[in-house]
Amino acid sequence: MKKIVEDIFHAGVGLTKVTKENVEKIFNELKQIGEKVDKDREIFISKTLDKLEKTGKEISDKIKDSLAPNLKKIDDLNNKIDELVKEINELKKKKAN
Repeated sequence: MKKIVEDIFHAGVGLTKVTKENVEKIFNELKQIGEKVDKDREIFISKTLDKLEKTGKEISDKIKDSLAPNLKKIDDLNNKIDELVKEINELKKKKAN
């Protein structure tokens, strides 16, 4: 009977060791998968941000290109308005004297 109890005890210890090794193996595999997922996630985020930045720049350039002719006209009109305001102020000064 003592021999059977000892054998069962040793089998239990052996099973614990095997189970511990399996748990460690599974844990290490999951850890590697997690690290790969983190790396892949960082690459995905980086590529996505690069694409968004490139697309944003392209859109900005298109808007600037389409507005460029009008911006010159707006600058010309602003200069004319400034000249008119200056002339009006000079006329007001003359009238006041």
